[in-house]
Parts: sequence; C-alpha cells; structure tokens
Amino acid sequence: MTATVSIETLNAPAPRRRRPGPSRWTWVLLAVIAGILLIWEAAVSWLHLVPEAFLPPPTAVFSAFVQLLVDPEFWQAFAFSMQNLLIGLVLAVVVGVTVGLAVGWSPVLRFTVAPFLWLLYSTPKVALAPLFILVLGLGNESKIALVFLLAVFPIILNTMEGAVTVPASLVSASRVYGVNGVALGWKVILPATLPYSLAGIQRGAALGFTGEVLGEFLGGTGGLGHMLEFAAYQFEMDEAIAMVIVMVIIANLTLTLISVLRKRLAPWYDDRQIMGRS
Repeated sequence: MTATVSIETLNAPAPRRRRPGPSRWTWVLLAVIAGILLIWEAAVSWLHLVPEAFLPPPTAVFSAFVQLLVDPEFWQAFAFSMQNLLIGLVLAVVVGVTVGLAVGWSPVLRFTVAPFLWLLYSTPKVALAPLFILVLGLGNESKIALVFLLAVFPIILNTMEGAVTVPASLVSASRVYGVNGVALGWKVILPATLPYSLAGIQRGAALGFTGEVLGEFLGGTGGLGHMLEFAAYQFEMDEAIAMVIVMVIIANLTLTLISVLRKRLAPWYDDRQIMGRS
C-alpha cells in the first residue's frame, strides 16, 4: 500500500503558533495585589482605621511616586546610588570570579583558603558598616566598600562551587588537544563555571544594593537611602513608602537583567541545578 499526498497538502501553510499570553496565575497575582490595595485604601481613607500620618493610602503614595519621578533631586540621588553600586559590583565581580576560580580549581587553596572564606561569609558584615564609614568617611568610598563587601562573597563561593563541579573528563579531553595552563582556565573552566558565577553575581547585586542603601542610611549626604531617611525623619510617610517602592523596582530590575543575561550566555544550564548545588 502506498500513501499519496496531495499537492495542496504540501503547499498548505504551517499552522500559526499562538503567542503566549498572561497565564492564569498572573491574573490571580494581579487580582490579589488589587485586593490588597483596595483593602488598604478602604482601611485608611474610608474607614479611618489607621491614621494617615502613619500609613498613607495608596493614592497618596502613588501621587508621591509621580512627584519623585519629576523631581531633579531624586534623579541626582539615583545617579549617586547607581554609580556607587556599579563600581562596587564591577570590583566584586573581578575579584570574586578570579578568587573563586583559583580556590575552586586548586586543591591546596581549597583546603587552606576556603574555610576562611566561609568564615568571612558568615560574619555579619552589616555590623562593620559604621567602621567603614568612620575609616573611609561619608563620601562615595565607604558606600563602594560596603557594596563590594556584601557582593563579593556570594560571587566567590558560587564560582568556587562551579569550578569544583567541572567534569574531569572535560578537562582531560581539553588537555589531549593541548589546552593547558591559563588557556585551560580561560577556554574550559571559566565557560563551565559561568552559570554559577552569574548566579552569584545575581545574589551579590541584591546584597550590594542593600549595602549601598545601608551606607547612605548610616552616614551620607546623597543617594536614595539618604532621601528615604530624610523623608522618614520629616514624617513624610507617603514619600518614604514611595522611595521604598522605587528601591524594590530597582532591585528587581537588576535581578531580572542578570537572570536574562545568564540565560543568554548559558542557555544549556538549568537554574534549579545551580540553586540545588550552591
């Protein structure tokens, strides 16, 4: 028996793929957020269960948020914070990836240096913030140092874990083709470790932003943290909550950007595999 296929069937256009729309859980999340905002507005503005001086309604917070976006002082503070965050993160990435690769690939360093890295990582570094401010002053240096201190250890430890998990067969095959020394680290170890390093950078960015805001809280003359502190002391709670929302947006955008970068640079790796081992 022979199967026949008509010319019309061969020339028929391929079925169009439906574009993925918002999932059911997205709508559920939006409904929950809308419900919380409605209850919040009702409790403060309509029922007066909470004084507006302590908890302004969402409408007042939204108005303060819009005013922030058109305030030149806000954008100056934003540039101050982002500059310190970027410099601190770049330094943390360079040092963290370099040290993590060296310690993770060298058994001697892993035996002698790794315990001290874990010890420093478990130290409450927030308690060192006043010391950094006293030594480095109220300017950019103390903020950059806090960003670096909080961001570098997740990058080191994640990179170290990634270097340890590089398959020995991959290294052996590379050496067969004459890849040794620095070339081995650059062409084999670093690409295999990249997903772990980017996961560490994602965590380090979140902690680094916390360090930046903390430094501006404890002692500073500029930045988003200083604006938040000033608004809270002036009891302008609508502006203070709006500043918190701005910080949440900045932090989530940063994490999303790094997550997209990780999927682009290492699409073959599963995030759950990295999170399970790190």
